[in-house]
Amino acid sequence: MIVLFVVILLLVLTGLAVLWASRLPGELIIDLGAGAAYEIKLVVALLGLLLLGAAIAVVWSFVTGLMTFPARFSRSRRAARVRDANKALADGLLAAEAGDAALARKLSKKAAQFAEDDRLKLLLEARTAEIADDWSNAERAYGQLARLPGGQLAGLRGAAAAASERGDGIAAESRAREALELKSSADWPFNSLFDSQVAAGRWPDALDTLDQGERRTQIPTENANRRRAVLLTAHALELRRTDRREAQRHLSEAHKIAPDLPAAAFHAARYLFSEGRPRPAQTLLETAWRARPHPALAQLVRRAETAKSGDGQAGLRQLIAQNPDHRESRILAAELAMADRSWMDAVKTLAELVEERPTARLCLLLEKALKGYGDGEEAARWGRMAVTASREAEWSDLDPTGDTFDFDARDWARLVYAFGDAGQLIHPRYETYERELDASRPLALPGVDRTLARSDPPKLANAPLDYVPAEED
Repeated sequence: MIVLFVVILLLVLTGLAVLWASRLPGELIIDLGAGAAYEIKLVVALLGLLLLGAAIAVVWSFVTGLMTFPARFSRSRRAARVRDANKALADGLLAAEAGDAALARKLSKKAAQFAEDDRLKLLLEARTAEIADDWSNAERAYGQLARLPGGQLAGLRGAAAAASERGDGIAAESRAREALELKSSADWPFNSLFDSQVAAGRWPDALDTLDQGERRTQIPTENANRRRAVLLTAHALELRRTDRREAQRHLSEAHKIAPDLPAAAFHAARYLFSEGRPRPAQTLLETAWRARPHPALAQLVRRAETAKSGDGQAGLRQLIAQNPDHRESRILAAELAMADRSWMDAVKTLAELVEERPTARLCLLLEKALKGYGDGEEAARWGRMAVTASREAEWSDLDPTGDTFDFDARDWARLVYAFGDAGQLIHPRYETYERELDASRPLALPGVDRTLARSDPPKLANAPLDYVPAEED
């Protein structure tokens, strides 16, 4: 369009020039000598000059075109190859994402020679190796990509994933740590490094990485604190036989930042009880009960006070006062009523709880309360109902041998995310259908005579198990 406009403009200007020249007086005389002379009107001479100039321009353009034709042909051919290579690059990446390894490999070879962007060539090569499960070549390609400008983060991410797939956790962590040092808002370096450390049970390293991720706002503070509490608890239980003071410090910190983590409160209070510090232990358990009641906390209060004085009611009543409307507090109130032989109060409380959510534990408690009240027939009916009633996940956390909340490394790793990100607890024994031990036996505490675990149960009514015990002869 622009060229056409210029041509028309030139024609108009030429016409105006000719019109102007035609009005000029005089003629152009060309003297060739020997009496040969030609007279040409001025306007004709101007037109001749214009035509001569145009002819020279056409000839010059043709000559220069012939001279530059090889170079232009070469450039055109290379541009066509680059276009084909870039198309092969795009098609190859799409084939890799579609999982077509053979097509992706074919297109990768075609794109490798002429594609303009080396980063995309390496990316296609790496993705092709990935879908073929060739993790060594994938890691190599990603490593080369990480050395190119603009490809560092993507290359490190791919290299870390490839190293992890081929089982080299050290290399994967090294890549993730290197990426974490880059100035970027990407959260995968933190998540990758943290996940690998948690999976390996390296709690101190995971704590350091968590601190770094929190400083870089790659995890919300609330989630970071809950994750930190689980990590501190897990690490403390590893230290309990080698550095008791440090373990207690970790447990105290874990309880402080996440009072609704029963495992931290339970183990922290156990240490305090065993050190002869019942008042701080009771205060700690009351704080935990206020945040999240759990039967293990009540059992700890009951058995610690029973071991000391034979009466665990005072501490339990203090727990109830912290969160009186909670289900566990109401169960404790029913147990205390049975201990005081207030059978009707216990029956009323348990009946209300059973209506809300019937479980084997509540059915057996109600059976016990009805027996005490003297209604043997109704008690037997609730005993039979306990056979098919659901179990309670929280009750499976108790273990009278003193190993309550004694998770293995895999369980602690799960709890880091379950509690850290969603505030939920896990119950491994419940999930694996392991049979709960006799929770009426006193819990072994550090520093307490372990023969207590073999003594007769205290007279205080303890919550029964979530399975029907064998009938006595």
